[in-house]
Amino acid sequence: MIAVGTNFLPDATGPAPELERLRGCTRFLGTLHLLGLGGPEAIDALADLREIAGSLLLVSPPPDLGPLSNLTRVEGRLVVVAAPEASRGLPSIRYVSELWLYEGSFADMSWLPELEEISSAMIARRNSQLSVEALEAFATLRVRSGALVSITDGVPADPPDPDAEAVVCGEPSDLVIAPYEGLAGCTRFRGSIHLSDTGSGRLEALSSLVHVDGSLTLFRNATDDFTALRNLRRVGAKFQLHLLETPSLSGFEALEEVGELNLASAGQLTSFDWLPALARVREVARLARSSPLSRAAVESFLSRLDVGGETAVINLD
Repeated sequence: MIAVGTNFLPDATGPAPELERLRGCTRFLGTLHLLGLGGPEAIDALADLREIAGSLLLVSPPPDLGPLSNLTRVEGRLVVVAAPEASRGLPSIRYVSELWLYEGSFADMSWLPELEEISSAMIARRNSQLSVEALEAFATLRVRSGALVSITDGVPADPPDPDAEAVVCGEPSDLVIAPYEGLAGCTRFRGSIHLSDTGSGRLEALSSLVHVDGSLTLFRNATDDFTALRNLRRVGAKFQLHLLETPSLSGFEALEEVGELNLASAGQLTSFDWLPALARVREVARLARSSPLSRAAVESFLSRLDVGGETAVINLD
């Protein structure tokens, strides 16, 4: 049996009724976003699932993912965020296109015992119980030659405290375009930052930033690597994205809150998996959606946000 669909978001308190339509299915042609699962009973309907043509996103999964034990292939990304130490339930997965691991507490990679091939990329950030060396050893045996491997902060130091404001820089009227060296060591910048036509190597001076009071703008950047912003948690005013050129971004995994979210041109963006921690938009969320960013992907993203004001989606195709 084959099911067609995209971006399912389960109820956080029990079994998700929308997953019932997948009971008995062996291949799912969409993407599954499984967030806030209380236990394996929430995904019992997926017990026969063997292949996912899209991606699988697991956020704060329970230790036991037993109903997914027959899953052998994820043709898109397998994204695991905030996994517990004792993870199990994915014993049959042999292939994924990309493996993204964020904020995990697992002590080793034994929860993926049969994984043989990662064809496109492996990205790991802030997995507190695993060293970079352990993750690299895992990648060496499984990531296809020439594919992206980006592993940092396997056992990180504590990030700067956003409330301590140990180093406050700038004035509210400041706008920094380039260079960024003047912000090195700052944990809070009171002005705004504009990242335009920049390469990832030029941004490391921003690595201590936790809070930007003003706006943060990404405009026509050729890179998708913003790992220099790995500690950024809050943008007080606008988080603006204009003319994106890549299908995804990396480096914003810690971003939890923005004043306003403004996506003016999605470009090649296909999902919002790269913003796994974003939960709060205090004022307005405005998204201009065009292919290949599906309506379902936008709806799934918005469904997990607490938006204090207006939400506007403009469909351009």
